[in-house]
Amino acid sequence: MLFMDNVMLKLNIKSLLKLFLIPLCWLFLPVSHSVAESRLVHSIDFSKPADGDARPWLAKNGYIQELDADEIEVYLGNNQLNLITDGEKSGIFALQLTEKNYLKNITRIEIEWGVSRQPKGADWEEGNNRVPIALMFFFGTEKISSGLPFGLNAAPYFLSPFIGRKETPGKIYIGKLYKEGGRYLCVAISEGSAGVIKSTIKINPRFMKLFKKADVPPLTGIAFQMNTTDTEGGASAFIRKIEFYAD
Repeated sequence: MLFMDNVMLKLNIKSLLKLFLIPLCWLFLPVSHSVAESRLVHSIDFSKPADGDARPWLAKNGYIQELDADEIEVYLGNNQLNLITDGEKSGIFALQLTEKNYLKNITRIEIEWGVSRQPKGADWEEGNNRVPIALMFFFGTEKISSGLPFGLNAAPYFLSPFIGRKETPGKIYIGKLYKEGGRYLCVAISEGSAGVIKSTIKINPRFMKLFKKADVPPLTGIAFQMNTTDTEGGASAFIRKIEFYAD
Protein backbone atom coordinates (compact mmCIF):
# COMPACT_ATOMS: atom_id res chain seq x y z
CA MET A 1 0.00 0.00 0.00
CA LEU A 2 1.05 3.57 -0.59
CA PHE A 3 1.81 5.63 2.51
CA MET A 4 -0.67 8.34 3.56
CA ASP A 5 -3.25 7.67 0.99
CA ASN A 6 -2.99 4.89 1.68
CA VAL A 7 -1.67 7.31 3.81
CA MET A 8 -0.07 9.98 1.52
CA LEU A 9 0.23 10.52 -2.27
CA LYS A 10 3.81 10.41 -3.56
CA LEU A 11 3.46 13.49 -5.70
CA ASN A 12 2.50 15.64 -2.71
CA ILE A 13 4.52 14.24 0.21
CA LYS A 14 7.55 16.51 -0.29
CA SER A 15 5.49 19.65 -0.06
CA LEU A 16 3.64 18.29 2.99
CA LEU A 17 6.84 17.56 4.86
CA LYS A 18 8.07 21.13 4.28
CA LEU A 19 5.03 22.77 5.85
CA PHE A 20 5.66 24.97 8.87
CA LEU A 21 4.34 23.81 12.23
CA ILE A 22 3.03 26.06 15.00
CA PRO A 23 2.91 25.43 18.77
CA LEU A 24 -0.41 24.11 20.04
CA CYS A 25 -0.38 23.13 23.72
CA TRP A 26 1.42 21.27 26.48
CA LEU A 27 -0.67 18.14 27.03
CA PHE A 28 2.20 15.68 26.53
CA LEU A 29 4.85 15.59 29.24
CA PRO A 30 7.83 13.20 29.18
CA VAL A 31 7.27 10.11 31.31
CA SER A 32 10.25 8.18 32.65
CA HIS A 33 8.37 5.03 33.64
CA SER A 34 4.93 3.43 33.68
CA VAL A 35 3.02 3.30 36.92
CA ALA A 36 0.17 1.10 35.67
CA GLU A 37 0.46 -2.59 35.03
CA SER A 38 0.03 -3.48 31.39
CA ARG A 39 0.87 -6.23 28.94
CA LEU A 40 3.19 -6.13 25.97
CA VAL A 41 1.21 -6.80 22.80
CA HIS A 42 3.79 -6.05 20.11
CA SER A 43 7.50 -5.26 19.88
CA ILE A 44 9.78 -4.06 17.09
CA ASP A 45 13.26 -5.00 18.27
CA PHE A 46 16.06 -3.94 15.93
CA SER A 47 18.65 -5.93 17.89
CA LYS A 48 17.19 -9.17 16.52
CA PRO A 49 17.98 -8.99 12.77
CA ALA A 50 21.49 -9.69 11.51
CA ASP A 51 23.86 -6.74 11.05
CA GLY A 52 24.08 -5.18 7.60
CA ASP A 53 21.95 -3.30 5.09
CA ALA A 54 18.50 -2.89 6.65
CA ARG A 55 16.57 -2.59 3.40
CA PRO A 56 16.04 -6.33 2.78
CA TRP A 57 14.73 -6.80 6.33
CA LEU A 58 12.47 -3.75 6.08
CA ALA A 59 11.08 -4.86 2.72
CA LYS A 60 10.51 -8.40 3.99
CA ASN A 61 8.53 -7.01 6.92
CA GLY A 62 6.31 -4.82 4.76
CA TYR A 63 7.91 -1.39 5.05
CA ILE A 64 7.55 0.91 2.06
CA GLN A 65 10.16 3.55 1.18
CA GLU A 66 8.98 7.03 0.23
CA LEU A 67 10.64 10.27 -0.90
CA ASP A 68 14.46 10.15 -0.56
CA ALA A 69 14.45 7.00 1.57
CA ASP A 70 16.58 5.16 -0.98
CA GLU A 71 19.27 7.86 -0.57
CA ILE A 72 19.45 7.59 3.21
CA GLU A 73 21.94 5.12 4.63
CA VAL A 74 19.99 2.68 6.74
CA TYR A 75 21.66 -0.31 8.32
CA LEU A 76 21.43 -2.70 11.26
CA GLY A 77 24.34 -2.69 13.68
CA ASN A 78 25.21 -2.11 17.35
CA ASN A 79 21.83 -3.68 18.25
CA GLN A 80 19.89 -0.89 16.53
CA LEU A 81 18.55 0.48 13.26
CA ASN A 82 20.80 3.34 12.11
CA LEU A 83 19.87 6.17 9.74
CA ILE A 84 22.52 8.50 8.31
CA THR A 85 22.61 11.26 5.72
CA ASP A 86 25.24 13.90 4.95
CA GLY A 87 22.94 16.03 2.83
CA GLU A 88 19.44 17.43 2.58
CA LYS A 89 17.16 14.42 2.45
CA SER A 90 13.65 13.54 3.57
CA GLY A 91 12.81 9.88 3.74
CA ILE A 92 9.97 7.83 5.20
CA PHE A 93 9.79 4.11 5.92
CA ALA A 94 6.14 3.16 6.44
CA LEU A 95 4.30 0.02 7.48
CA GLN A 96 0.55 -0.38 6.91
CA LEU A 97 -0.75 -3.13 9.20
CA THR A 98 -3.19 -5.67 7.87
CA GLU A 99 -6.58 -5.71 9.60
CA LYS A 100 -5.86 -8.94 11.47
CA ASN A 101 -2.68 -7.37 12.86
CA TYR A 102 -4.19 -4.11 14.10
CA LEU A 103 -2.97 -3.31 17.62
CA LYS A 104 -6.05 -2.78 19.77
CA ASN A 105 -6.49 -1.06 23.14
CA ILE A 106 -2.98 0.43 23.07
CA THR A 107 -2.41 2.60 26.13
CA ARG A 108 1.35 3.05 26.12
CA ILE A 109 4.25 3.05 23.66
CA GLU A 110 7.86 2.70 24.84
CA ILE A 111 10.70 3.81 22.55
CA GLU A 112 14.47 3.39 22.83
CA TRP A 113 16.26 5.65 20.35
CA GLY A 114 18.76 8.48 20.05
CA VAL A 115 20.58 11.03 17.89
CA SER A 116 24.28 11.00 17.04
CA ARG A 117 24.26 14.13 14.87
CA GLN A 118 21.66 16.89 14.70
CA PRO A 119 20.95 18.75 11.43
CA LYS A 120 22.09 22.37 11.68
CA GLY A 121 19.17 24.77 11.31
CA ALA A 122 16.36 22.47 12.40
CA ASP A 123 14.18 24.55 14.73
CA TRP A 124 10.47 23.97 15.03
CA GLU A 125 10.05 27.09 17.13
CA GLU A 126 11.18 29.10 14.10
CA GLY A 127 9.12 27.08 11.64
CA ASN A 128 11.89 24.88 10.21
CA ASN A 129 10.31 21.57 11.19
CA ARG A 130 13.12 19.17 10.38
CA VAL A 131 13.99 16.08 12.37
CA PRO A 132 16.95 13.73 12.72
CA ILE A 133 14.40 11.07 13.66
CA ALA A 134 10.63 10.92 14.14
CA LEU A 135 8.07 8.16 14.47
CA MET A 136 4.48 8.18 13.26
CA PHE A 137 1.68 6.12 14.79
CA PHE A 138 -1.63 5.94 12.90
CA PHE A 139 -4.91 5.13 14.64
CA GLY A 140 -8.08 3.84 13.03
CA THR A 141 -9.13 3.75 9.40
CA GLU A 142 -11.24 6.90 9.28
CA LYS A 143 -9.71 9.31 6.78
CA ILE A 144 -9.40 12.79 8.29
CA SER A 145 -9.08 15.77 5.98
CA SER A 146 -5.57 17.03 5.31
CA GLY A 147 -6.93 20.51 4.66
CA LEU A 148 -6.39 20.18 0.92
CA PRO A 149 -9.40 20.35 -1.45
CA PHE A 150 -11.33 17.36 -2.78
CA GLY A 151 -10.22 15.14 0.13
CA LEU A 152 -6.66 14.98 -1.16
CA ASN A 153 -4.24 13.14 1.15
CA ALA A 154 -6.82 12.39 3.83
CA ALA A 155 -5.27 10.14 6.48
CA PRO A 156 -6.11 8.45 9.80
CA TYR A 157 -5.39 10.20 13.08
CA PHE A 158 -1.68 10.14 13.85
CA LEU A 159 0.76 11.00 16.63
CA SER A 160 4.36 11.76 15.66
CA PRO A 161 6.93 11.86 18.48
CA PHE A 162 10.35 13.26 17.58
CA ILE A 163 13.72 14.06 19.15
CA GLY A 164 14.57 17.74 18.79
CA ARG A 165 17.35 20.06 19.79
CA LYS A 166 16.00 23.58 20.30
CA GLU A 167 12.46 22.52 21.14
CA THR A 168 11.03 21.92 24.62
CA PRO A 169 10.21 18.33 25.65
CA GLY A 170 6.49 17.91 26.15
CA LYS A 171 5.45 20.50 23.60
CA ILE A 172 2.92 19.64 20.90
CA TYR A 173 2.89 21.10 17.40
CA ILE A 174 0.17 21.26 14.79
CA GLY A 175 0.85 21.73 11.09
CA LYS A 176 -0.80 23.86 8.45
CA LEU A 177 -2.30 20.61 7.22
CA TYR A 178 -3.79 17.78 9.30
CA LYS A 179 -5.00 20.26 11.90
CA GLU A 180 -7.74 17.86 12.93
CA GLY A 181 -5.91 14.57 12.64
CA GLY A 182 -2.17 15.09 13.20
CA ARG A 183 -0.08 16.01 16.23
CA TYR A 184 3.72 16.25 16.47
CA LEU A 185 5.26 15.72 19.89
CA CYS A 186 8.73 16.75 21.05
CA VAL A 187 9.39 13.99 23.57
CA ALA A 188 13.12 14.64 24.09
CA ILE A 189 16.04 16.80 23.03
CA SER A 190 19.60 15.81 22.19
CA GLU A 191 22.77 17.64 21.21
CA GLY A 192 23.86 14.51 19.35
CA SER A 193 25.61 12.60 22.11
CA ALA A 194 24.45 9.21 20.76
CA GLY A 195 23.10 8.33 24.20
CA VAL A 196 20.04 6.09 24.37
CA ILE A 197 16.84 8.02 25.10
CA LYS A 198 13.90 6.15 26.58
CA SER A 199 10.56 7.76 25.77
CA THR A 200 7.09 6.81 26.96
CA ILE A 201 3.96 7.89 25.11
CA LYS A 202 0.76 7.39 27.09
CA ILE A 203 -2.08 7.13 24.61
CA ASN A 204 -5.17 7.17 26.80
CA PRO A 205 -6.57 9.63 27.92
CA ARG A 206 -4.22 12.01 26.06
CA PHE A 207 -5.41 10.76 22.71
CA MET A 208 -8.97 11.70 23.64
CA LYS A 209 -7.87 15.14 24.85
CA LEU A 210 -6.08 15.83 21.58
CA PHE A 211 -8.70 14.48 19.20
CA LYS A 212 -11.84 14.66 21.36
CA LYS A 213 -12.66 11.00 20.84
CA ALA A 214 -14.59 8.76 23.23
CA ASP A 215 -12.35 5.76 22.49
CA VAL A 216 -8.86 5.12 21.13
CA PRO A 217 -9.04 3.42 17.71
CA PRO A 218 -6.73 0.49 16.97
CA LEU A 219 -3.21 1.29 15.80
CA THR A 220 -3.19 0.61 12.05
CA GLY A 221 0.12 1.96 10.79
CA ILE A 222 3.68 2.72 11.87
CA ALA A 223 6.37 4.81 10.19
CA PHE A 224 9.72 6.43 10.91
CA GLN A 225 11.38 9.27 9.10
CA MET A 226 14.44 11.49 8.79
CA ASN A 227 14.13 14.99 7.32
CA THR A 228 17.18 17.24 6.86
CA THR A 229 15.74 19.42 4.09
CA ASP A 230 16.71 23.11 4.47
CA THR A 231 19.42 22.24 7.00
CA GLU A 232 23.18 21.70 6.91
CA GLY A 233 25.53 18.95 7.98
CA GLY A 234 23.16 16.02 7.63
CA ALA A 235 22.04 13.86 10.56
CA SER A 236 22.59 10.54 12.23
CA ALA A 237 20.07 8.76 14.45
CA PHE A 238 19.00 5.31 15.57
CA ILE A 239 16.09 3.28 16.90
CA ARG A 240 16.65 0.27 19.16
CA LYS A 241 13.19 -0.83 20.15
CA ILE A 242 9.51 0.12 19.99
CA GLU A 243 7.11 -1.63 22.35
CA PHE A 244 3.32 -1.39 22.43
CA TYR A 245 1.38 -2.06 25.64
CA ALA A 246 -2.27 -2.53 26.47
CA ASP A 247 -3.82 -2.41 29.95
